[in-house]
Amino acid sequence: MNPTALGYVALLVVLAAGTLWFRAVGRVQLPKNRSGFAAAMLLGAALGVAAWVQGVGWLGGVPASLAIFAGSFFVLTIAIGRQIASEGAIAVGSTIPEFSALDENGQTFEGSSLLGHPVLIKFFRGHW
Repeated sequence: MNPTALGYVALLVVLAAGTLWFRAVGRVQLPKNRSGFAAAMLLGAALGVAAWVQGVGWLGGVPASLAIFAGSFFVLTIAIGRQIASEGAIAVGSTIPEFSALDENGQTFEGSSLLGHPVLIKFFRGHW
């Protein structure tokens, strides 16, 4: 295959896998086994490297480079971003246990006040 076309195919593979990934993120339906996404991203990165090895010019080199960067970055973030849920973790759609905490004004907030209402609770994990 011509190296320029290979560079574009590499980028197309990475973009297709990335689109499917972000759709799953938006639906909060990421699979437990993410090896299919990782394999597609690695394939895109490998095709980008193959384009460079074959002597691609700038026209195919830009998409090939983007595919190498995006595919490698995706796989790296999956590798370092493992989150292990404990046995007692609250699942999506389940009832939260009773709790109380201080709000931003220092007032006590009771979890029971949420009963009967759909609620989104977000926890942010720092990487530092």
